[in-house]
Amino acid sequence: MSEFIIMTYNIENMRNLFSKNQFSLDNIEKVKSLERIIIKQQPHVLGIVEASDKINHHQYFIDNTKLVDFGYKVGKSEHKRGKQDLVFYYRDPFEIVTIDDSIEFYEDWIEDIDQDGIEEVCRFERKPLEILFHLKGTDITLLVILVATKSKGVFSVNDLVNHQYLALANRKKLLAESKKIRNRVDQLMDEQPQLPLIVMGDFNDDPGMDSYEKILGASSIETIMGSIFEPDKILHNTLYHFCKTDRHKDLWTTEYPDLIVQNFGLHKAWLDHIFITPNLLVESAPLKYFMNSGEIIPKDADARNASDHYAVYCKFQV
Repeated sequence: MSEFIIMTYNIENMRNLFSKNQFSLDNIEKVKSLERIIIKQQPHVLGIVEASDKINHHQYFIDNTKLVDFGYKVGKSEHKRGKQDLVFYYRDPFEIVTIDDSIEFYEDWIEDIDQDGIEEVCRFERKPLEILFHLKGTDITLLVILVATKSKGVFSVNDLVNHQYLALANRKKLLAESKKIRNRVDQLMDEQPQLPLIVMGDFNDDPGMDSYEKILGASSIETIMGSIFEPDKILHNTLYHFCKTDRHKDLWTTEYPDLIVQNFGLHKAWLDHIFITPNLLVESAPLKYFMNSGEIIPKDADARNASDHYAVYCKFQV
């Protein structure tokens, strides 16, 4: 029996690590921290959010760190997603079959997102990245969807009323993206029920509803996970087991200051997730999730230096 690690990591402004296609001298320590974090976990598939949009940056990062010893390759789409891209690093026995084969699904669409009788044009600021992987020496294929959904944050200077207006608008955009992602999951589960599916990345939402989501009547993260009226199609959150123990206090992947109340405290949020389809939980499945293996990387000095998010990973067995 073989074990494989799948990991997702929002590497804050990764493009800034490079200058003239080399490491920026100002960010050498961040590069070293990232190298140590990745090498410690040795993921077989690493989905990077806020990745550099330059493929030569990624190749340079691999070739000039210890990642080269593991034979990592870069999985990058030709589709433009802006300077903060979505990119995969992967290694044997994983190989890529297709990249962005169904990207047209994520084109602009029309929907009454807040059910006010007015249809709006909805669009992704950064379309999800789909890669179909094959495990060498087997007949197993695995589809991984990497996402970076709309941020709920309001980062411009505003009065309180306008801040609330923009915050609600951001929730609407986030909910629209989440509903579209869920539609894609439903489509795949209906058309290819045996296909193992992982949806992971920075979802910019944690469980439950904040005051703005209560106005909309929906939680973005629960929307992606699925409806209780279709229990066989609910996605499994690989970190849920934290909630059953005293580890629930560690169940957060980023922290940030309050932009309105400057009380020197930090908000903690669980924004980074790995979701899997139920067929990965079946004991007899060719590829199955190693129960309760979901983890957050240690929140140590390297992790704090590397990014404003903490990577999430879990294990699978063949």
